[in-house]
Amino acid sequence: MSIELEISGLNRNSKITTIANLKPIYCKINNTIDEVTEKIVESKHRRIPIISRNRHFEGLLTITDILDAYLRKQNFKEKVESIMVRDVIFCNDTDTIGTVLQKFRFSRRGGFPILDNSKNLVGMVSEKDIVKYFSEIKLNVKAKDIMTKKPFCISQNFSIFDCLKTMVNVRFRRLPVVENGRLIGIVTSFDLLHFIKQHDYNYDALDETLDLVVRKDVYTASPDTDISNIVKIMKDKGVGGILIVSNKFKLEGIITERDILNEIV
Repeated sequence: MSIELEISGLNRNSKITTIANLKPIYCKINNTIDEVTEKIVESKHRRIPIISRNRHFEGLLTITDILDAYLRKQNFKEKVESIMVRDVIFCNDTDTIGTVLQKFRFSRRGGFPILDNSKNLVGMVSEKDIVKYFSEIKLNVKAKDIMTKKPFCISQNFSIFDCLKTMVNVRFRRLPVVENGRLIGIVTSFDLLHFIKQHDYNYDALDETLDLVVRKDVYTASPDTDISNIVKIMKDKGVGGILIVSNKFKLEGIITERDILNEIV
């Protein structure tokens, strides 16, 4: 099942800079890991570019990278260059929307830095920057047709440490919390990072129960919901994933921005 890009009003031949964020949040190469963590928590961005003094792009850091470093007991007073990713997939500022759409689909990344010919940072583009354009269009595609069925879940009996270790190992940013197949809530990578920062990186806090980080106000939809309504919820609520539930909150699947993007041609 495919969704034509053009029905959103986007032109695949337009430059990606026409829809991207050209004033991105960034950090400098001489910032510490702690300083970058604080900026991510404040801005609520999942990834942040790292640049030099002259705006030359040096690398990228994601929430998952920080959580992984925390589990390895990295010193957060060290410079961010010690854990940032240097070999980064990026877009050129001359790339078209169509080119970047294909790059999203084949790389399975959620966002890219946009660089000029000198490798200076121009902006950032995410899956959301394309998907949001489909919120007002009836797509006649149901959630059950494209959702990821039987998503990876965790038990409410997990400790925060168990949840953190699981999230880093499976590389998922969202973990639904279920009990006997019934949805209880969700934990996101941002929730964990915020908790860790709030507790000054104290490892003893990880022994606490999952209740301290579980979001109970979960955004859900039924399997028969049109995808356009799912996109509208994502856009209005500022979330990148919607849990699909049937009667009595039985978890059936999850739809993320990536699931939708994979259907756009």
